[in-house]
Amino acid sequence: MSSWAERVHRRAADFGSVVTSCGHPGSSTPAYPYRLEKVKFGIPLEEVCKNDNIPGPLLVLILKLNKESPNRRDVFRAPGHQGAMKKLIHFLQAGRLVNVDNYSVYTIASVLKKFLRKIPNGVFGRTGENELFAIIELESETEQTERLHKLFTSLPKYTQHLLVLLFGTFRVIASNAAHAGTGMTSEALGVSVAPSFFQSCVSDGKTARMEDVLKFKVATKIMKHIIDKFATHDLFGRDNYEYYARVTGRILKVQDEWICSFQYPPPPRGKVAQQKYALQHSLEAEKTWLQCQCERWGLRP
Repeated sequence: MSSWAERVHRRAADFGSVVTSCGHPGSSTPAYPYRLEKVKFGIPLEEVCKNDNIPGPLLVLILKLNKESPNRRDVFRAPGHQGAMKKLIHFLQAGRLVNVDNYSVYTIASVLKKFLRKIPNGVFGRTGENELFAIIELESETEQTERLHKLFTSLPKYTQHLLVLLFGTFRVIASNAAHAGTGMTSEALGVSVAPSFFQSCVSDGKTARMEDVLKFKVATKIMKHIIDKFATHDLFGRDNYEYYARVTGRILKVQDEWICSFQYPPPPRGKVAQQKYALQHSLEAEKTWLQCQCERWGLRP
C-alpha cells in the first residue's frame, strides 16, 4: 500500500492508541512490516478491545462510515460486495494493513454488521437486551431516559465508546436522510441493524418463529428510539459524547449544550455564546480525528 494511508501507518507507533506497528517474528525482512491490531470475529468484545481501547482498524471503518455514509443511499440496508467483504474480514483478523479507500461504504457497513452479529451474547449482553425490552415498554419518557442512561453507563468503557460511535453515526445518517434523499431514516436503520445488535430476536433455526418476529419488531423500535433520542436526551453521559466529538471531529448539541471536538478549548457557558462558538468552528468540525492527527504530524493526504 502507498500514498497517504501508508504514511499514516508508518507513524502508527507514535499515534499509540490507533495502531501498533511490529515486525514479523523470526524474520529480518517481514512480509508485512507494519501490522495493526487484529480484529477477531466471534470472540468476546473484551478480548477484541484490549486495554479498554477499540482496535484501530475497527475505529477507522466506523470513521469512514461516519464521514461518507450520510449522503449515500441505503447504507446499512444494501449489501456489500461478498468478495470484498471476505477480503476485508481476512485482513482485519490477520492484522494486515487496509486501505479503506478500496472498499465501499456498503461493504464496510456489511462487515461491521457481521462483526457485531458475531459477538457472543451480543454487544448489549443478554441481561442488557432484556433490560432494553423492558425499558421500551415504559410510558414515562423521563423514566425511559434515566434507565437507558443507567444501562449504557454501566457497560464496560470500551462498549460505551463503541455504542456512542455507532449510534452517533446512525444519528448523522438519519438526520441527513430527508435532505440527501438516502432513504435511511431512523426507522429504516433500526430495521437494518437490529439483528446485529439483538441476538435474542434471531432464530437459532432456519425458520423464523412468530416469537422472533415479534421480538424483532420491538428491537427495531428500540433502535429507532435510541437513534432519535441520541442528542436530545442524555443517554450516554457527557464523557461518552465528548469521546464521540473528539474522535469524529464533529460538533453535537446534547440537551441545549454544545459538545465540541478535543482540538478546541471548552465551549463557553450560555446558549448564545455556545451557538457563536459552534458556528465559528463549524468548518473545522467536519474534520475527522485521523485528519487532525495527520496535520499534527505533518502528513498530508
